[in-house]
Amino acid sequence: MKRELQAVERDIMEAEVARNGWEEKSWDLDTMIGHKFKELETLSIECNQALRRLKLVQGLQYVLNAKGSLPAEVLGIDYKSTLKPALDSFADDINKSSMSKLEELISLQQQSVENATKIEAKRNRVAALQSNCDEVEARVNYLKKETQNYTSRCASEAKKLVEDVEIETHNVDVVEREVADVLETSKSKLQEAIKQRDEEIQICAWELYALVDSVSKYKEYMASKISEMKSNLSETAGAVSDSYKSSLPLQFGITFEANR
Repeated sequence: MKRELQAVERDIMEAEVARNGWEEKSWDLDTMIGHKFKELETLSIECNQALRRLKLVQGLQYVLNAKGSLPAEVLGIDYKSTLKPALDSFADDINKSSMSKLEELISLQQQSVENATKIEAKRNRVAALQSNCDEVEARVNYLKKETQNYTSRCASEAKKLVEDVEIETHNVDVVEREVADVLETSKSKLQEAIKQRDEEIQICAWELYALVDSVSKYKEYMASKISEMKSNLSETAGAVSDSYKSSLPLQFGITFEANR
């Protein structure tokens, strides 16, 4: 019986050690979840800054909720129903703006060709006037100079317009690439963080379930063992009592013979 009690005490100590181990794991898990949540907070701040720069939807931002059970509840925003339509609309606006700039560039090129044609016609007219009217040479030279100045001014303005359009188109392309890179990076980081957090939560849930099941089974085993020990103790006490009762008549018989 003493050995059995010692075994029970040893099992209880092992159970306490195991419980302490699981408590440490639980604390480590809480710490890790806290770190992940801080990382999500950092990512949400970056995403909110990007959203404010893009000015997609008034008041649209990520607001983290540590008590949420779904990704949309944790992030405070539903990507598919809220953010994605706004991004699609923003992309459509950029495409429309690019098409408008391209149409303006084509129109400017056509105007430049027309101006060049007009300039060439004026040059031919000046040459004809010079060959036919020597008496008005000074007048023709003056007109030629004015024509050349006008041509140079038109060419400069056309060149400047073309350069401005090219610069604006390049800036639009750069902005589109930056927006696409930022959105893709943010989306990838967010999906990876959510996936990793869900996997860790599922693993911890299974470990907790196994621990609870193990403790329950150990309690059942201990209850059965204690009941068995009580039963054995009762049987031993009954046997001792019966043995004592059966020895009483014998002791009384020995005493009576001695007195005689």
